[in-house]
Amino acid sequence: MSTQHAVPEPVIGKGFRAARGTGPVTHPGSAQPSRPLAVGYVRLRPGPDTAECDNLAESLRGFAARVGLDMVDIYTDRHAYRRPAFGELLQALCRPEVNAVIIPTPEHLSEFDGLYQAMRALIEIETGADVLVMSQNDEADDDRAGE
Repeated sequence: MSTQHAVPEPVIGKGFRAARGTGPVTHPGSAQPSRPLAVGYVRLRPGPDTAECDNLAESLRGFAARVGLDMVDIYTDRHAYRRPAFGELLQALCRPEVNAVIIPTPEHLSEFDGLYQAMRALIEIETGADVLVMSQNDEADDDRAGE
């Protein structure tokens, strides 16, 4: 049973901030500015399915590259009720050089729309980071391709 989520504001586009702070991001030891940084978040059902995790990680990294972000880490929770990786994600988003979190679908935050909206608001308001939903942007790309 799948719960429909309310459509959030645009996933990427007008509201997306290229970088927070005063200047371009540089990696240590590099004089060249890099792209803005992002982290990923995935919540999987408990179990040993590493192929699913690897596929999602590859998809998140590809999505980040397509939208002009460097993926620096992916946080994965594998427990139905406890979310230690989500706490780590919030800590990572407090770093000024990390501008966004990418999730595969809204259900990775929560299957329940109200909880999804609350978790998304927590991320965006408390850390200032953008939440990018990979599946919604891919669907928008598919719609544009058919025009």
